[in-house]
Amino acid sequence: MSREETKLKEIIVNGKFLTQRVTGVQRYAREILMELDKIISKNQLVLAVPHDAKEIPKYKNIKVVQVGKTKGIIWEQLEFPFYVKQQHGTSLNLCNVSPLFDPGITCIHDVKIKATPQYFSKKFLIWYNLLLTNTAIRAKKIITVSEFSKSEIIKYFKVKPNKIVVIPNAWQHYSGIQYDENTLDNYGLKKNQYYFAMGSMEPNKNFKWIAEMAKKNPMDDFAVAGSINKKIFAEGLGFECPDNMYLLGYVTDEEAKTLMRDCKAFLFPSFYEGFGIPPLEAVSAGAKKVVVSDIPVMHEIFGETANYINPVKNEKISVLHDIQRDVLNKYAWSLSAKKMQELLWQ
Repeated sequence: MSREETKLKEIIVNGKFLTQRVTGVQRYAREILMELDKIISKNQLVLAVPHDAKEIPKYKNIKVVQVGKTKGIIWEQLEFPFYVKQQHGTSLNLCNVSPLFDPGITCIHDVKIKATPQYFSKKFLIWYNLLLTNTAIRAKKIITVSEFSKSEIIKYFKVKPNKIVVIPNAWQHYSGIQYDENTLDNYGLKKNQYYFAMGSMEPNKNFKWIAEMAKKNPMDDFAVAGSINKKIFAEGLGFECPDNMYLLGYVTDEEAKTLMRDCKAFLFPSFYEGFGIPPLEAVSAGAKKVVVSDIPVMHEIFGETANYINPVKNEKISVLHDIQRDVLNKYAWSLSAKKMQELLWQ
């Protein structure tokens, strides 16, 4: 897509993410748009939302319009693209999924359905393979969140490198979150005496590694925050929890930030990530030690500042060094928004 073409067409954002619980991809959409709103002209960007959208942010410059009468997949695949076509616009889809008929500009956060298909239900794999293949072929531009993820999209979908733009995640959304000083008492934990992990509890996140570590370290506590969607992930939780591993379920942002600050170390043993925001959130929250998987994207983000573990070996956690907080300087939502602005209008 040439710059001239983009300027001629109105950019219309797929607002389905405002009907969903906030995980990494929804966080990306929310934060990028909040920062874009600060630097664009009035009504330069349109956010189209279904009727069941909740907690729509208050923007100064982004125009919000309610579109259609349906919701979910039907809205995203029929009513939203129909509206974009009516407006002679280009759709901007920030959460992996885009309309099959016209994917416009789409952010593919990762291709784990290709790299780790064993963790997903057959129905989910069929649908997402169709969506991502269509995006790879028909999208005007593809956005992704890391150089590693870009290389994976090229590898699995044979996309030309110049079609993909890397616009990464960041962590500044944590700056506005307060600590909840009642958190540790509420969960029966003691400061600096527990390991903490957080994320959607899908098999790919490898929380089984934490269960095995808990078994080998019975004197330590291991707390895990997150929930599992058994409709998507093929084998459910996939492991038994020892007595010293506590599944906290969904926690508030305030609780999560406090659990990160006060933990002995933040653990992120994932097998595969397109980016992985939680370790950066943990650093910004005040976690002194961060343990991440020895996988390419973690090295891209943290370099030599983090502690690395082999996600397929249950080795005892050795003496850990403190995280170097200057890793935070590499990422900012404001910088990502400027890259997005350049892609869309310059």
